[in-house]
Amino acid sequence: MTLTEIMGNDVLQENTIVCSRYSKYTVHNIIGTGNFSRVYSATMLGTGNEVVIKVLNDTCSSKRFDRKLYFKELDLLNQLKTSRLRARYVQVRDAFLLKSGKLCFVMERLGSTLHSVLHNIGPLPMAMCRPIVRQIAQGLAGLKCLGIVHADLKPDNIMFCAGTAHNLMVKIIDFGCAFDIKKVETMHHKQIQAIPYRAPEVCFRSNLDHGLDIWALGCIMPEIVTGVKLFGVAEEELLIKMILRTRPVPKSLISNLPIDSQETNLTSGWIEFQNLYADLIGQRDQQWCDDIVWFMDLVYKMLIVMPETRITAVDALAHPFLTIVHFIDYPNTVMTKKNAELMATCALDI
Repeated sequence: MTLTEIMGNDVLQENTIVCSRYSKYTVHNIIGTGNFSRVYSATMLGTGNEVVIKVLNDTCSSKRFDRKLYFKELDLLNQLKTSRLRARYVQVRDAFLLKSGKLCFVMERLGSTLHSVLHNIGPLPMAMCRPIVRQIAQGLAGLKCLGIVHADLKPDNIMFCAGTAHNLMVKIIDFGCAFDIKKVETMHHKQIQAIPYRAPEVCFRSNLDHGLDIWALGCIMPEIVTGVKLFGVAEEELLIKMILRTRPVPKSLISNLPIDSQETNLTSGWIEFQNLYADLIGQRDQQWCDDIVWFMDLVYKMLIVMPETRITAVDALAHPFLTIVHFIDYPNTVMTKKNAELMATCALDI
């Protein structure tokens, strides 16, 4: 099919060439769609570099979707470029407006999402989970330094870098729901975070801060090693019941809630997570047992209901599970060597 060059950038569609102020891009096929946008694969003319272009859906009129949010996302993406931890976030390369007023982002091409890997391959070993979680925690630590809350952390928004099949480098993507902590008061009445990863303070309409991203990471960690959502529910009321049943909740938060958590069945994800303890029974490999214990300890610290006492990203990075300091007692084992090698492949020079 002959390519059509759109000098004015009137539309974005397959098999066209679009122009920004500085570059031209050949648009290929759609590789992703969402409620408000769609993503195309593309290549930069002249260099052949693979990129993706994200554009607002045609159905999103100015009345239904505030385009200021799209410009806010671009502003946040540009702020991320200043971070010493910028390697942990998707990089925006270019941006341009179509004649229709729709904003297009040109971003680096990454690989598969964590969600698709878990769906297509299944749960990952603890040794692979560790570097993935450490990179996400580094990204969250960097966001806190910039005063940014992601507010939509989930496996769909964590992507592996393009490369070999054994590449464990990941990046945080999709900052469409992210907000500046200085403007947190504007977020209290907005629906943020996918329900399975939604923090208690969002459910209870409490004060919001960077801790809500840590809660989401605490939900993601068990999902990586079990392949099942920790809180696999579709309604906020069911999520609240699960939190009440599985986590210590201060009476001050629940005194006015007409909810009976005891009638709620535990999710399969929570049961699978608890089964990690059962796997320790009769296990002779003490190093493996120690690792499971520290893994669960970190998850529980991330899933503390009160955000002011929840572990921070910086403290999580110093936790034994992510530093493997507990392996010092097992210096010459295959497990130690394998984990050290995997962690080294994802190291970040800052």
